Amino acid sequence: MPGRKEVPAQFIHHVQFFWTLSLIQDGGDKMKTMGKIRFRPLRLRLFKVVCLLAVVAFAITTVGIDDGSAFQGHKRFPKLVQIQNGKINGYYTTEGTVAWTGIPFAKPPVGDLRWKAPQAPENWRGILDATHECVPCTQLYTTEKWQRQSYAVGSEDCLYLNVYRPLNLKKNLPVYVFIHGGSNNFGTANDYEGSRIAAKSDMVVVIVQYRLGPLGWFTHPALRHGDSALDDSGNFGTLDNIQALKWIRRNIKAFGGNPRNVTITGESAGAHNVMSLVISPLAKGLFHRAMSESGGMSTIPVATGEALAESTIDKLLAKDGLTRAEWNAWPPDEQEAYLRGQSNSDLLEVLYGTIGTYNAYEDGFVIPGSVVATIRSGKYNKVPIILGANQYETKAFMPLYGGAFGLPWFNLIAVLDGTIPSIDDVLPTQLDKDLYEVTGYYGSRNWRGKYVDERARALKEQQPKVWAYQFNWGGPGSGPSPFDFIYGAGHAMEIPFFFGADESLWGYGYNPENDTPGRLALSDAMMKYLANFAHTGNPNGWGLPVWQSWSNQERKPKAIIFDADYSDAILEMSNEEVDMVAERAKLEEAIAQWPAFYQYVARYFQWSQPE
Repeated sequence: MPGRKEVPAQFIHHVQFFWTLSLIQDGGDKMKTMGKIRFRPLRLRLFKVVCLLAVVAFAITTVGIDDGSAFQGHKRFPKLVQIQNGKINGYYTTEGTVAWTGIPFAKPPVGDLRWKAPQAPENWRGILDATHECVPCTQLYTTEKWQRQSYAVGSEDCLYLNVYRPLNLKKNLPVYVFIHGGSNNFGTANDYEGSRIAAKSDMVVVIVQYRLGPLGWFTHPALRHGDSALDDSGNFGTLDNIQALKWIRRNIKAFGGNPRNVTITGESAGAHNVMSLVISPLAKGLFHRAMSESGGMSTIPVATGEALAESTIDKLLAKDGLTRAEWNAWPPDEQEAYLRGQSNSDLLEVLYGTIGTYNAYEDGFVIPGSVVATIRSGKYNKVPIILGANQYETKAFMPLYGGAFGLPWFNLIAVLDGTIPSIDDVLPTQLDKDLYEVTGYYGSRNWRGKYVDERARALKEQQPKVWAYQFNWGGPGSGPSPFDFIYGAGHAMEIPFFFGADESLWGYGYNPENDTPGRLALSDAMMKYLANFAHTGNPNGWGLPVWQSWSNQERKPKAIIFDADYSDAILEMSNEEVDMVAERAKLEEAIAQWPAFYQYVARYFQWSQPE
């Protein structure tokens, strides 16, 4: 992210030095001429010019340097640190942080380690260069508009993480871990720059990568040998996140972080992974607070995972000109050899056009059961927790899925691009507009009901420290038209507000029209709430409006509403709890007079059911 360069202390010292010389020379000339009642202005001016040129020259050679050499002698955190596996060297950023990127937290999961639990990284000699981006985990290439392409990118050797921390020399800073989203089949740590949140919130920020798609979650009898519950679980991506937390516990002190104060956060699939860590007994003691942003996935039975694996195998066999009968005739060791012999790109590319989310499997060891059932049992990792969702989560997906129904919704993206002039060209009638709005509204209500309210209620039965939010920015009065109708507060729109970023989803959300005091104030408030939570386990402080914890009592506080108009942040508590059964009844009433096809489309997007 772009940022203002810090003025080095050494530069300030030189300014003071040259200006002092100027004053001394000025005073000396005056003293020499007092008896003659005469000054030497030309000589004085020339000297001051020389001083000024020296200052400017020094500024040119120091302020633009970003490798830290201009800060010698200034107290700042060193970029060369010693961790458990060896020395690593990072770099100074323009955001007032020092960063280390591309750090291995596990052995490369390649060869015999494919579909195995991650192992601790090996030691190295010399100094590891931690100044490059992480190689993304193998995935189908996805455009900025979330359009999946037919070819794979990335590598199986991808278990790396990025670390950012403020320049100050403070120790025992809170550790903020972010797990990226992307349906657990795409995404990378490189999409999230942690410098601004680290500097502004005084935290050590860690952004983690993990195996994706069928390389991250894959369960099949041919791969299960009974000698390792970890390897047999199929939850390799989940285990990668656990391994990253173990790495943090062992190494984060070297970066000035406190291993006893770790906050895990994730968005979308990353939030699903956060909740997997909350219920996994293997993650016990590895984190101390948690936040789920727009989690939208549930754990699934192993049998469902096996069915997904069989579907992938069918596609691989078709690629190779083989039949299911041939596969069935092979003994398990030959089936395993066939799967392990597939290239990482083939494992993803055969899924083009059909790839879905990759949910954690309820294997009974890594994941004991469903999220809500495990929470209600009381056998989970009890930590202060925040759960949140956006007002129009599903509108972010509707333009992408409209084509499945023969609807022209994808062209709404072209409206935002300026290729198609207006919404009326895509949704010509009021019924078309109503279908889009009603479908997006009730689908999003169900999303919040399942992944925030139902879980918050279950958590509150077990522990007191539960907070919830609903993010509303992007609708009329805050977001620009037609963005406010097409997406509004859509899925992933809250991420840059928590990160303090100056870019948003697809580049549509932020523009000169809404680069306003209201948006900036809302981001500032959300960052402060999050910083408070990471530092203390409670989001309140900094003179912010009180964010009351979730209450299971009727008409008592439930969620804070994050919103803004063009001039101010709007932060208000809401007593409303979403009842998914009641919301479905309201939907049916709203669409009762619609044509059958429109009713079918509206119902299709109400996919969230209570656990």
